[in-house]
Amino acid sequence: MSVTPTVSLEGTSLGKYQILTAIGTGNMATVYLAHDPFIDRPVALKVARPDSIGDDADGRLYKQVFFNEAQTAGLLKHPNITAIYDAGVDRDNYYIVMEYVHSGRTLDRYTNIENLLPVDEVTRILYQCAMALDYAHKKGVVHRDIKPRNILLTEDHEAKITDFGVALAPGIAAHSEVEHAGSPLYMAPEQIRREPATSQSDLFALGVIAYEMLTGKHPFHGGNQDVIEHNILHKPSPRLSKWRTDVPEIYQRIIDKALARDCRQRYRSGRDMAGDISLVFDFLKLPVFRLSQQEKYSRVEALHFFKPFPDGELWELINAGEWMRLPTGTEIMREGEADTSFFILINGEVVVRRKEHEIVRLYPGDCFGEMGMLSRKPRTATIVAGSEVTLIKLRDTTVDRMSVNCQLRFQRQFLIALIERLDHATDRIANRAEDA
Repeated sequence: MSVTPTVSLEGTSLGKYQILTAIGTGNMATVYLAHDPFIDRPVALKVARPDSIGDDADGRLYKQVFFNEAQTAGLLKHPNITAIYDAGVDRDNYYIVMEYVHSGRTLDRYTNIENLLPVDEVTRILYQCAMALDYAHKKGVVHRDIKPRNILLTEDHEAKITDFGVALAPGIAAHSEVEHAGSPLYMAPEQIRREPATSQSDLFALGVIAYEMLTGKHPFHGGNQDVIEHNILHKPSPRLSKWRTDVPEIYQRIIDKALARDCRQRYRSGRDMAGDISLVFDFLKLPVFRLSQQEKYSRVEALHFFKPFPDGELWELINAGEWMRLPTGTEIMREGEADTSFFILINGEVVVRRKEHEIVRLYPGDCFGEMGMLSRKPRTATIVAGSEVTLIKLRDTTVDRMSVNCQLRFQRQFLIALIERLDHATDRIANRAEDA
């Protein structure tokens, strides 16, 4: 419930920051749009409400939580985490200076059944959140309060995780009264049991958000907090297909794994979860077809890309990617698009074009997309199926989950393909020079 601030700070200054207008209010703080004159940029100024930081025990606790956000988020520099620039006290006003997200709105508006986003948009947002959490967790930070209201969406629909007030972080002591912090609707079973939260608790909460953004329903809906907690601990969530039929089946597997009651059955990391989420795009955009395991093996064993792999690793690689069959003329990659997929051609041929000019044709055993996977920059060429083709599509997050030996062998083949591509380009340049 919003609370009107007791005293507006509009038109005044805190430290060097010139306060322009209030953009949000809550029970504990008011957020203002402000201007940083030194760097000449807009910032968001979060100012603690005076009545929330009195001298009593609650006030001391809130001061700690307030500055815990500044200390914890200050450790993190990631495009999908709201940046913290500064914090301070001025005339008994406690404030935090944050990145200003122009026209930012929280995800809770998109968990309403009447305002759901397209599945591909939901997928992109969830992928960003999973990767941001993976980054935070690798830094030793556990958010503990992941929920739709703590994820902002920019004008370009880029996700920004915010509000690290109750987070756990290295070197920052957790106050005993917020040891088991979190929002009941998004608490993992271990948090409800008053056990320590872990990185997998954050991923459980992200699984709840995913369910809500896809269906407009909470997976453990109940009439009150006790019922919700009982459902989280004891009842399975209804299948996604109960609410809508246009969500790819792979999402059910993602939700089931993210919401597993046993931590050992959940995703080990945000990157693992992001890897599975990235596979959804294949089901949304490109047709996937089924082959028996033996048919897959027989199609790849003779191709030069797969020659160095022993049988165990070959099976691992075969099953790591998505198999696709595409008709002649299908545009597989487009010049200028941002994508980190890597393709291995199993059957047929593809045409590589740049600015409408044919550069080269590729055949079974060849691969493409290595530059996008390596540099993460926009594609420099368009790839079109020159005949009916069969492909294996891999993403960097998928490769990261292979065994170490398989990854090393894959990376070696990856580099060989890159070198061969560069050699071919050098030969073409040299031939042109000779012709001139």
